[in-house]
Amino acid sequence: MTIAIPSPSTLAQRFAAGLAQQEFTASDGTTVRLDATAPQTLEQALSILFALADYETYLYVRDIGIELMVSTATLEGLLPQHAAIWGVPRRGATAAAGFVIVQSVASASVTLPIGTLFTVDGSAQWWVTAATTIAPGAAASVPVMATETGEGGNLSPNVSAQLVSPIVGVQSVAVDQDGISGGAPIEAVDSWRSRIIAVIREPYGGGTANDYAKWATAAGAAYVNVVPEYGGLGTVGIVVIMSGPLAPTPAQLESIQTYIDARRPVRGNATVYAGEIVPQNPVIALNPDTVALRSAVTGALAATYRGVGIGGTIYVQALDAAIIAVAGSQNDLIAPQSDQTLAANQMPILGAIQWQTGS
Repeated sequence: MTIAIPSPSTLAQRFAAGLAQQEFTASDGTTVRLDATAPQTLEQALSILFALADYETYLYVRDIGIELMVSTATLEGLLPQHAAIWGVPRRGATAAAGFVIVQSVASASVTLPIGTLFTVDGSAQWWVTAATTIAPGAAASVPVMATETGEGGNLSPNVSAQLVSPIVGVQSVAVDQDGISGGAPIEAVDSWRSRIIAVIREPYGGGTANDYAKWATAAGAAYVNVVPEYGGLGTVGIVVIMSGPLAPTPAQLESIQTYIDARRPVRGNATVYAGEIVPQNPVIALNPDTVALRSAVTGALAATYRGVGIGGTIYVQALDAAIIAVAGSQNDLIAPQSDQTLAANQMPILGAIQWQTGS
């Protein structure tokens, strides 16, 4: 319940009313009543001072009540302290990483030293993280990382790039088939708060599915599916997908595995696996078919598919409900017509919607 906070004016009126009820006997025997409403009196000044002091007390009580609860604590208040108490640090911004394929046409070996810069459009840049020597006339896979954190460093597979400072013998550069991924901003406050609450609600249980999911999330995964006996009897599979959603890079998988290995039970046989992103291409007839409704439906379905998570079930009823919520009931979901349960390592995302003219 939110505490009702009276205004300073109301508090001053309360002070004046209370003071008026008090009687004092003067030295001459007369009865005296103090009037805090009388202008330019000491009593009036006192009523204002007490009202302001009480108002600040009300504000403090309200704010401390908000900050004492993790569900309402703020970033500027006690949320960081709650996180520290429960051992849930905020995930920092990350730089995208991956590999580019560099083709050489030189008659001699070409070496790309650490720090060599690549760019796509002249704005964002990626640097070589390990010196790589390319044999004459050959192509090599070169590890790179974005120079800045955030999603701006993510690149799709096969995107062409170029050296910021040309190197003789290098003919072409292209992002490899796995793309460059993993770039993300600092964790959103609501996401951080949710992880703190999850730890409070579900404390460490000696290696339960919830434990593995929390560890994987704390290590950077955005979506997690914990599958018992995924690799055989006595094993645990931890399928992860990164923010985006994007499939994790080998380096990200290794980082999450290392984080979990440091916390899992000694005999816990847990392995982290990359999830598979499966685009979905629904067929929809809108009535009326407008640009605004297409945009609204696209956003609603994108959120619905992401909400399925890894290894979940896509319910036709959920897709219908998402469309109706933003576009009304005069529409038709032509496909899919039946629910679809995904494999334990698959996560759906919205691909390309096929639009048909409504009736």
